[in-house]
Parts: sequence; structure tokens; C-alpha cells
Amino acid sequence: MSSSKFTLREMQPADSRAVADLTSVSDGLLTTRFLIDAYLAITEGSEHRTVGVVAECEGYDGLVGMGTVRFGRGQFNGQLLPLAGLDNLKVREEFRGQGLGRQLAEWRVKRARAEFGDDGVIITGMLKDNHSSRAVAKKWCREFVEPFNVALAPVRTRPPTAMTGITVREAEPEEYDEFAIQQNTFYQEYNGYGPIDGHQVADLVSKSPLNQPVYHFFVAVDAANNLLAGARAWYRGAYKVDVITKPPLPLRLVNGILHLLPSDYVIRDITVQGLWYRPDQLPAAQYLWEMMRWLCRENGTTLAIAFDPRDPARKVVRLKPWHQPRPEIAFALHGPALIDRSRLLYLLGRV
Repeated sequence: MSSSKFTLREMQPADSRAVADLTSVSDGLLTTRFLIDAYLAITEGSEHRTVGVVAECEGYDGLVGMGTVRFGRGQFNGQLLPLAGLDNLKVREEFRGQGLGRQLAEWRVKRARAEFGDDGVIITGMLKDNHSSRAVAKKWCREFVEPFNVALAPVRTRPPTAMTGITVREAEPEEYDEFAIQQNTFYQEYNGYGPIDGHQVADLVSKSPLNQPVYHFFVAVDAANNLLAGARAWYRGAYKVDVITKPPLPLRLVNGILHLLPSDYVIRDITVQGLWYRPDQLPAAQYLWEMMRWLCRENGTTLAIAFDPRDPARKVVRLKPWHQPRPEIAFALHGPALIDRSRLLYLLGRV
């Protein structure tokens, strides 16, 4: 199929089954499986308004590629600008090497430009050593910023040792304003961060295509219910799961001893973002993280959080030597100017 001609168009609700089929194709080790309607999960499942693009090829029954773009806003060199995140690029193996990945990227970049012109920021993340994704991104990006760390920790099988005078629980509605104020204060100088308010917190708690919330806001409080630390958890695994289709023998042997992964190798991610803490409250934040690993155990298998390696919040997450893997991420970015790397970068979570 060296001369395939592709047709690209916006994803529609009727594409749901074909999208699910495309994402279920293994890329070697991992495949993705949707648990609900794929179109609904993509367009309504996260906090961001999301648009998808799909690719068809004459003579092929089904989709041969797809990608998504999510829209939000974030700080960039001291300004609050529109932001578009390019995600979920997928091309069937037999159609690779024909420029389809580039075409899907160009479609999404054009869609972002149609939304906000040249005054916004376009960004996408990739594994640092993913050379094919890097080659595609070079066609549109202004720069690469890297590396960034992803911390993955399994949920706990038993609660952590209690911290005297500190309780970890979900934030109450009357605390949403304070939660937002504290998070905004912590991230006020970060590139990529979009300030929030209490109304947005409430909207996220109620936003779900399911019959239960998928956004949860956890806090560590003292005896007087003062908020000392907080973080947001998105139960991504309620929509879709990652399946290790052919776990290699060394992984199976190690997993049989350490139980790092579920026995069925189905990974249900809980994405953690906006981890903040008040000055001198690092221990409370560390306790919050460990308690979240316990409190979220019924809703996922793994907590995932990404950091700028210079981020003070990185000290909150203490990984054990056997908490693997620890991928490094590179970001391709196009903004109205080169990004000011003296500022920390607030990272978009995976979708």
C-alpha cells in the first residue's frame, strides 16, 4: 500500500466502534480498550473540549488513523493564552511510512489555528526516544522542551501509617474556593498552568458521561480543617484501560513476586494533577499522596503524575526502587515566542 491515498475528516459519533477497533490494535506491548462509547469518552470524558480527526483509505474497511486535539488555556511567558494539546495519534501499522502521521498532525494544527490564530500555544508530548513522533512534530513545532518525568505508582494494598493531626479526604463543596486559591498560588508562575476557581472545581466534580464522578479533589487538613495540601485525581480508567497484550517472561516472573501490575495486566490509570501544598507542609503533601494511593484503590490500579524535574512538588512522590517504569517525556511546542525555561512547566496529563 505504498501509494495509499487518505481522506481525513472530523470524528463523528458514528465512528465510535471503528475508533475503538483502531485503538485496540497492539503496538507491540500495549493496547488500549474503551470501556464506554469511544466517541463519548474522547469528546466528553475530560475537562477539555476535544475534537477528533480520523483517516480513511479507499479499499480499506475501517479507519486507518486518528488523532485528537483538546482546547484549554494556559500561562505562557506571563500571559494567559489559548492552548491546544495534540493527543492520541494512531496509525495502523500497514499504513505507516506514507506520511499519514504528518497529515493527521497538520489537520490538528490547522484546527487549532482556526480556533485562536497565531496567538495561542500548541503542544504535544511523546516519549523522549520516540523518533518517529519527533520527526512528525518537527514539521510544525518551534522547539522541543525536555526531559520531563512521569511517576507511576501502584495503588496501595494497605493504608499508610497515620500522620498525627492530619486527615486526608475529598474536599467539601464549601472548600472548593479555597482549594482553587491554594492551587493557583502554588502554580502562579508556571508556564502551561490555567488558573481555576471554585465554580470550575464544582463543574468538574459533576462532569461525567457516567453515573458517577470521575474527577475527585483530595485534601490534607489539620484538626481545624485548614487545607494544607491538595491534588486532583481523574479516574481515566473508568473510560479506557491499557492492556499489556504479551507480557515478556522477565516481567511475568518479577510481577509474580512483587505484584507491580495487576495479574490480568489490565492497567486502569488514575491521573493526578495540580498537586500543591502550603509552605512548610511537604510532609502533609507526602501523606496526601500515599493516602490517595490507598483511597483510590477501588477505582484504578496505578496513579500517574508528570513533573518538570525542577518542580518542588516532585519531592512529594517518593517511589520505591521497584516502581517501574519511569518514562521520560519530551514536548514539542509552538508558541508566539520561544518558551521561557526559567519558569517551571505545568504538564498536561495524558488522556
